Amino acid sequence: MILITTALMIEAQPLKAELDLAVIAGESFPVFKNDEIIMVVTGTGAARAAAATGWALGRFAGIMAAVNIGFAGASERVADLNKWYCINSIRDESTGRCHIPDRLWDFHIEESPLLTVGKVVSTDNGWDGLIDMEGSGFYEAARQILSPDRIVLFKWVSDPLTGRIDLDETKKHFNQAVRKLVPVIISIKEASLWIEQSEPVLLGQIRERIRLTKTQQQYLRKWVIGYVKRGGDPEIILKVLPDKPPGKKPDNNRLFEDLKNALKG
Repeated sequence: MILITTALMIEAQPLKAELDLAVIAGESFPVFKNDEIIMVVTGTGAARAAAATGWALGRFAGIMAAVNIGFAGASERVADLNKWYCINSIRDESTGRCHIPDRLWDFHIEESPLLTVGKVVSTDNGWDGLIDMEGSGFYEAARQILSPDRIVLFKWVSDPLTGRIDLDETKKHFNQAVRKLVPVIISIKEASLWIEQSEPVLLGQIRERIRLTKTQQQYLRKWVIGYVKRGGDPEIILKVLPDKPPGKKPDNNRLFEDLKNALKG
């Protein structure tokens, strides 16, 4: 199951329609849900985003990934209006902290850094990236439960930082843009399902055939997820390995390199 958060209902409504989510009444925040996706409307600001994200991760069991989707501002010299960007770093203006999501697959969406601010920005402030008010709060809360590779932010540039926004036009263009993002959301959902159900089994089978340090296990997990996401056959991974671990360390290290080449090649 994946968690989606948006700051505003205007962002949530087209996602609700495209993903066929039902309203869940009686919750602390507006919640929309089906069997595989939960969406929470957090309200604006990093503090509200953090509170709602943390609440959702505690309230609903089985969340394997968290995705923040919403509007952002950007100078016309930096980013195109009405376009999706995948966030590759988040800086909090108030604290100076920087966060780096650790993506394991390519969404084929242009990347951008994100600055999270405490108040609306209506002029170019010199930041060479996108600007929002929730990203850092969402990320920090999600990071308390999920690893960085399971946290994703997609921002749609709705504001050129001129102080003027046509709300009706923004809604129309965003509704169209959401349709283009839905296949990406579905791919995250499917990858999360594979991670939840199959990844532990496959990694367990690999560990039975090669001795791995904790660091090697962390690298291996990333390589395996990326390999499967690219359409690789998990059975081929096992064919690279012997039935039991090599008795000598140099042989084990060479086997680890062979496995790396098979997964990353």
